[in-house]
Amino acid sequence: MLFTELKNYVVFDLEMNGSNQIIEIGALKVTTGQDIEKFSVIVNNPPMGSGMASFKFISQSMGGDDGWITLEMIQNGLAEERALTRFMKFVGDYPVVGHAIVDGDVQLIKEGLRYNDLGKWKTNGKVFDTQQIHRALNGNPNDISLAGLADEYEVEIGTQKHRALADSRATLAVFAAMQKVWAKKKDEMNIDVFMALMSW
Repeated sequence: MLFTELKNYVVFDLEMNGSNQIIEIGALKVTTGQDIEKFSVIVNNPPMGSGMASFKFISQSMGGDDGWITLEMIQNGLAEERALTRFMKFVGDYPVVGHAIVDGDVQLIKEGLRYNDLGKWKTNGKVFDTQQIHRALNGNPNDISLAGLADEYEVEIGTQKHRALADSRATLAVFAAMQKVWAKKKDEMNIDVFMALMSW
């Protein structure tokens, strides 16, 4: 399915603790182009060892007006098994959209499901990555940040950083802008060439 054909999907984002463990999941379920349902959960995976230094750096330098996730919030969060169970129920059979998720967030969710013996997430043909869509639209193989995409597509995403629900909202805005760009470019671009550029 071409990304412009998506009407019902879930946009999601993860935040990590510095040791490649999930500490927050945020998501927006969209139906026929409307944001209709939100999902947000803190996961009880406190940073440990060398991960603590990374966590402290992020918490001191980023976060925006609403602040970064604190250790207290994490310690009071849901067990990973419960958080992932709730998230997978929220996603259901919907396709997912996210930024840099093909080799990142999707794989981390799959690893968490496997570790907690929660089954498999069958995502074949249902993952849409804004970073990779940008590459295909522009023939540019370089990685680009979510903020960079927002600038590129002239989308206002606010000051909040490194909170999963805020980043999901930003990703949704960028994704919608990309769909509009494709609507303008589709007559100029060979669809077969575009699909060949998509690496997932």
